Amino acid sequence: MIRRVFIWWLSLALSGCGIYSFSGVNIEPDVKTFTVLPFGNTASLVVPGFADEFRFALTDKIQQMSRLDYQPQNGDLIYNGTITDYHVQPAAATADQTAALNRLTVKLKLEFTDTKHPENNFTKTYSYFYDFPADKMLSDVQAEAHQTIIEQITQEIFTDTLAKW
Repeated sequence: MIRRVFIWWLSLALSGCGIYSFSGVNIEPDVKTFTVLPFGNTASLVVPGFADEFRFALTDKIQQMSRLDYQPQNGDLIYNGTITDYHVQPAAATADQTAALNRLTVKLKLEFTDTKHPENNFTKTYSYFYDFPADKMLSDVQAEAHQTIIEQITQEIFTDTLAKW
């Protein structure tokens, strides 16, 4: 009897919450595919290949964490991004007014289109940063900085578009 009550309660609880998975994904049943268009780059400092890194990381995250199939064009969900800012500036000063830390900041504008459910469409700017010692060149930390920034921003995009928390 207790088992039946538990199963009934669990099915009732899950049915009232939409289509969720244990990874937190909330995708309508009629949405089957996604497209990540090539990212643009309008930042004043353009790092060759960085926009592609973002695109591939977002594509991988969606494939790994959802049931959606990738399509190069015309997916049910379309991600269209542009890197709008990429700059380094001092983040912290020492007592003698020199930089102790530098900060790489990246901003990305995303246009998300849900072709099956247009009420989910939005445009949003995402931003994240990476601090590094002022005695290091950006080129010394660039790979780690890119990885950290890309991981953070793609997670935020995933949460906003597929987890919808």
